[in-house]
Amino acid sequence: MAKPVTQGSLFRSRLAKEFDNKTATFHTSVNEDLRIFEDDINCTTAHDIMLYEQGIIPAKELKLILTALDGIRQKWRSGEVTIGAEYEDVHEYIETTVIKQIGIEAGGMIHTGRSRNDQVVTDIKLRLREDILKMGDATLSLVDALQNRATEHADTPMILCTHGQHAQVGTMGAYLSCYADILLRDQQRLAELFARVNTNPLGAGPVGGTSININRKRTTELLGFDAIQENSIDATSSRDWAMETAAVCAIIMGDLSRIAADILEWSTVEFGYIELADEYASSSSIMPQKKNPSTIELLRGKTGESYGALIELLTMEKGLTSGYVQDLQETKLTLWRTIDNTQICLEIMAGAISTMKIKSERLAKPLKGNFAMAVELAETLANETSLSFRESYKIAADLVNLTISRGATLDRLKPEDVEASAAKLYKKKVKVTQALIDKATDPMQSLQRRVSLGSPSPVEVKRMLKEHSVLAKKQRSELAKKRGSIEAALEKLHQTAAAQSA
Repeated sequence: MAKPVTQGSLFRSRLAKEFDNKTATFHTSVNEDLRIFEDDINCTTAHDIMLYEQGIIPAKELKLILTALDGIRQKWRSGEVTIGAEYEDVHEYIETTVIKQIGIEAGGMIHTGRSRNDQVVTDIKLRLREDILKMGDATLSLVDALQNRATEHADTPMILCTHGQHAQVGTMGAYLSCYADILLRDQQRLAELFARVNTNPLGAGPVGGTSININRKRTTELLGFDAIQENSIDATSSRDWAMETAAVCAIIMGDLSRIAADILEWSTVEFGYIELADEYASSSSIMPQKKNPSTIELLRGKTGESYGALIELLTMEKGLTSGYVQDLQETKLTLWRTIDNTQICLEIMAGAISTMKIKSERLAKPLKGNFAMAVELAETLANETSLSFRESYKIAADLVNLTISRGATLDRLKPEDVEASAAKLYKKKVKVTQALIDKATDPMQSLQRRVSLGSPSPVEVKRMLKEHSVLAKKQRSELAKKRGSIEAALEKLHQTAAAQSA
């Protein structure tokens, strides 16, 4: 039989016996709580300063509490803190340590007017908002990498595909700009997520508030929250913001996985469009010729892990009764894992995009005479003859079949071929010139003629890149403003604590 741990828990006064070792290890959340250790100290510092200002904690006791909390913070930063399963969580460790240092008369005031339920969720939000800002920085760094390479290759033609088949002529710049646009939307999602995370649950109590005369507006100000999460039931037991975080991470990872799929295909010998830098590739234990894009394969694989994290969180909260339940403890590890996964993948992709070699000559090789010019031929006939678009479309399809039967390419067509097809299909006499055919089947002329907004025309690509650079700069400014606001609030909190401790 396992021996009981030496716990003497602050929170087990109702119970006659302690957990045994196995149950204590099963029950503790210490490992996942280490990420929020300093956040808990900040949370407790703000709460107790508020209690002092409300006349609930005397100045002498506040000084003892704040001095003890700062000592714990310094030991944590120097790596001197070790917490085992004898503590249910870091919150218990910190409060227990304060009480051991200054006694229960003063230290016992530390938790007045709050519960672990509102304390825990406050700590998680304090950490999560920092993680969201960090992901925002990484997202915009990837946008910058994509935009920079797109600018380099705004005029680099390539074949665009649908259904994995040659479709139309585009540019590498348009392709890279496409994902810059997608990542800018991801950053917008992160910004909207931040607004929902950065609300203060502290003071909600276990589920139904407190009779202690607390000031929730003051802790909101001290901790740099934008607003109060008011309803006490909602504040302690809802984790929709955690699920939304996982959902945004999953969307970002899905976008990265699509880029990864292209990079992996384009890295093959058969395509040879790009080559990853050595620092993003691996070799083989037996095949000395290999240069494997394994870093990008791993990134694509980790997308499944992010999707799994979202399903985990959705499943954890599914069917839970209102009010806090211990199931919610399990959300932390899943949340931390998907955030860290997304962060590193954003950083890896930015590095890979910035350093990969784009082989313009290989991109251009399939262009001459490519059947992707058939849509341009149809549109040119519709624009410059009396044929409707659908008539032109059917003539172009007929000419594709004719060209295939000859073993030729579209740029080898003659005016009589087009005229014969129109006569055969519609009994129409259509006059075309060789110049029209040459123009319609020339990839670069085709790109220049694309006048629709957002097309891969180099002119359009350059316009979009310029506009989206302005948007990215604005989003960076908003990130800096949010980070500055939080840093200013916490700096003021620490200054206030230092003044009260003096």
